[in-house]
Amino acid sequence: MISGSGRVLPLRVPVAPGEGIDSWLEALARRNGLSLWALLTDFGLPTPSLTSTLFTSVASTQLRELERRCQLPNHDLDQTLPNPVLPLRTRQARGSRYCPDCLAEREGRWKLVWWLPCVFACTTHRTLLHDACPGCGCQPRRLLPGRTRSHPAGICTTRRGDNPPCGTDLRVATTNRLPGTSPLLSAQRWIDDLLADPDISATAASLSDLVHLSRWFLHALPEQEISRLGTVAAAAWAERPIKAPPDRLAPVNAPLTAVITHYARPLLGPCHDTAIHRIQQLRTHQKAATALHPAYMSMENWKKLSPRMRGRFVHAADAHLSLLDRVRLHSGSPAARIPTPGDAPHTSRSRHIPQLLWPHWTLRFLPPQGLRVDLFRGTAAALLFLPGAGSRDKKALLKPLHGHLPNYVAHTMQVISQSGYEQVFPALCHIADYLDEHGSEINYQRRRTLIPADTISEAAWQELCFRTNTHPGETSTPAAPGRLLQARRYLFQLLTGADLADTQHTLSWKSPYDRARYVDFNLSLSLPQRKALFEHAQALLEDLGIDEPVTWEPPEDCCRGLVLPGARLDDIDLDTLKRLVITEKRKPSDAARLLNTTVTYVRLALEHIDQGEREWARTTPISAWKLREHARTVLTAAFLEHEYTKNGKTLTRIARETEISRHVVAEQAKAIGLTIYYSQRPVPMDETWLREQYLTRKRSTADIAAQLGTESETVRRRFLQLGIPLRPPGVHSRTVLTAKVDKSIPRNIRAAVEGTLHGWLRLHRFQIAMALPNLETTADYLGTRRGALVHQFQRLERDLGNTLFHRAAFKKSQRPTRQGNALLRSLAADHIQALMHSALGPNQITPMPDTATLARAEIRLTTRKSPGSLRPFGDDITAERIRITGATLILLRDLLAHQNEEFYGAQIHARTGIDNGTLYSQLKRMVRAGWLTSWPEAEDSWLARAPVGCGPGRRRIYYALTPDGLRAAAHEVRHHKPRRRTTE
Repeated sequence: MISGSGRVLPLRVPVAPGEGIDSWLEALARRNGLSLWALLTDFGLPTPSLTSTLFTSVASTQLRELERRCQLPNHDLDQTLPNPVLPLRTRQARGSRYCPDCLAEREGRWKLVWWLPCVFACTTHRTLLHDACPGCGCQPRRLLPGRTRSHPAGICTTRRGDNPPCGTDLRVATTNRLPGTSPLLSAQRWIDDLLADPDISATAASLSDLVHLSRWFLHALPEQEISRLGTVAAAAWAERPIKAPPDRLAPVNAPLTAVITHYARPLLGPCHDTAIHRIQQLRTHQKAATALHPAYMSMENWKKLSPRMRGRFVHAADAHLSLLDRVRLHSGSPAARIPTPGDAPHTSRSRHIPQLLWPHWTLRFLPPQGLRVDLFRGTAAALLFLPGAGSRDKKALLKPLHGHLPNYVAHTMQVISQSGYEQVFPALCHIADYLDEHGSEINYQRRRTLIPADTISEAAWQELCFRTNTHPGETSTPAAPGRLLQARRYLFQLLTGADLADTQHTLSWKSPYDRARYVDFNLSLSLPQRKALFEHAQALLEDLGIDEPVTWEPPEDCCRGLVLPGARLDDIDLDTLKRLVITEKRKPSDAARLLNTTVTYVRLALEHIDQGEREWARTTPISAWKLREHARTVLTAAFLEHEYTKNGKTLTRIARETEISRHVVAEQAKAIGLTIYYSQRPVPMDETWLREQYLTRKRSTADIAAQLGTESETVRRRFLQLGIPLRPPGVHSRTVLTAKVDKSIPRNIRAAVEGTLHGWLRLHRFQIAMALPNLETTADYLGTRRGALVHQFQRLERDLGNTLFHRAAFKKSQRPTRQGNALLRSLAADHIQALMHSALGPNQITPMPDTATLARAEIRLTTRKSPGSLRPFGDDITAERIRITGATLILLRDLLAHQNEEFYGAQIHARTGIDNGTLYSQLKRMVRAGWLTSWPEAEDSWLARAPVGCGPGRRRIYYALTPDGLRAAAHEVRHHKPRRRTTE
């Protein structure tokens, strides 16, 4: 018998190789003389009615407890449970298959793999497994085994109603032997290899596909092929259940499972082409080759197929799908797949896709005729949104980026298909997959947001054209857009891949003529001009903080294995094309016809051909620019400074000597900042000397002007010409503010006197103040006001960044803080005193207070002044005047707010929050002064407030304002404004 709960079992059973937990627990119960239900109850394990539920209801913590109580190695029981990702038997087949010979050899211990629906044969004994008991015809172990003490292992314990258990010995059941070369046995070995594969996720996907394909195989397999597998397979196939409800899998026995596994093996294997060929054969035999979803397979089972298997069905139906679905489902490649509802890869892919297909891929995909190139580039880029999209709504898919093209997509795909360019569709899918996996080096969505419409200014465009020896064109106007507009369009399209046919762009074409102008402009660009525009685009990206290349295209390797119809750009003979177009002046269309290629190919190739440098007339803007560039190299700042400023030559003489027009010389002189004199030149002022006097010695402009014998404004104008920054007028130009103290002076002294007025005076007064008890006596001693000292010492504390002294109170002298003591020690030094006397002079120096002065100051600190008597009100107010405090003002405002009411003290306290001690003393004082009148509470009211069984308590005193008290209160409230507290 088993001892108490949680103790180690005295009688234990080891786990047999490959045994399931149900068999081991049954053997353990039999060893201990218990029923399986009693053992499970003692172990605290669930007691399900179905045995298969036991595999999914035992937790890992319960396994660890079982191992402890049975003295098993740690994690030894993990092998008794199937991997949770592997499929168990279906709802229609809850029991376990078995091999009689294995049961006999293992003393009735059941293997775990017999519970898997894909295991149908025993490769050790070369026999098909049994699905049912030969005695009762029921599925073995469907129900939890019972009566383990009454029956030996390997006996059928199935009961029907109140009848006793079946009792058939399953170990001696007749076996269905298979020859060693049987394809069914080979199929089981393949299953065994899958189960032994470390990649359990791939195995689970294949076995799950096998289960969900079984119903389709029951209808799709040709009956004449089954006879080749033997009589057992043929007999089972003749009795196959093909009329099961469509919403569930048909129950499949071991022979049928063997047949299905044998024929499903090519579909589930690694060879994609073999699987596609076999699917097409079976679909043709089933007369459903054009359908995507297999017949006789419920939608639930179709959705449970792995993405790889569903993709193979899609690939097999590629020839029968619409062009739109061929691109959307990747049906022309092994990457074919069915998007799940809600999939929207185009939303994240949109930032990697330009509005126009990349030039290189345009050449590889563009049909020779039937499509306009810009329209094709736009629709081909739009097609990159389709792969993997869960929706077939083209307008919704293309609205974010190609909202102007959904009506052209179908036509473009039809022309591509009719031209024999079928490989374009899988190539587009490959590019979309590459963008999803690797992304792009360019975020087109960000560029479309950040790149402005004026990608190049008019001045920059002219400069670029002049440097590349090209004409910038006439000035652009809204009525007649010139080459500047086309250059902006070129740069915008180069950077963003924008389709200028899309009217949402500011730079879009306004008419077919506008488009033709842009095409001509693109063809007219020279190689140096294209290079300069490319560099300008790169600089524009840097200014916007975009660390990306100017252009980028997906690598051609992303379409490896596909034979693309179009030619590469490198295939054309550029020398021949240059001869035809540049030398012989032929049209691009004629050159394309002679070279047996397309006009698009020729136009893209012309972008890589140097058209040669052109000679321009002297009257053109290019010649004028060259002349000014020559002037910049000759008329340098040093040259003009020497010839014009130092030697005094005129601009006319310099123009004659350099053979450059005088107006160009004048322009260059102004450009370098040279002062041009139209009258007699002023007295020269040496720049170095001026800088030394004004910047280094901090002299004022008035002092410098006086020394030079000129006016102060003349010196200021010279400073502006030389770029010398002027100090602000007023105190900022005073020496005392600009002078610096020697570094040897303590830091706190320097912080107080540098860059400020009266710093030494504040230090001197602080030194005197710290000898006196408070600021009042200090102000009297210094002959100033206390408020002035407050502001001066606050300024001193701000300059030093610390509080320098603790403020005085009644009978408590002011005293320096730690930082204040440090400042006083620094001020006491002899050299600091010498600096202070030198800076202030004898008129501002006050000697330190003597002993008598200090004694009188101490007496003032400890003597409180009598407030004196109050002046009476005017003739109209006869009430006596009282002193007004903060609490008194609060009380008066409340009384005025309730001037027509009678009140008692608790009401005032509740409204104002004034302390009761303060409140009642104020009320009594106002009664004595004639402001208030008071009377006790009436006796009936007093007695009525008494609680039941208690005395009445204290009687209230009521108050009311007298007429004089009302006028006195209004007078005091009006004349006493709230005071701001001033900190010293």
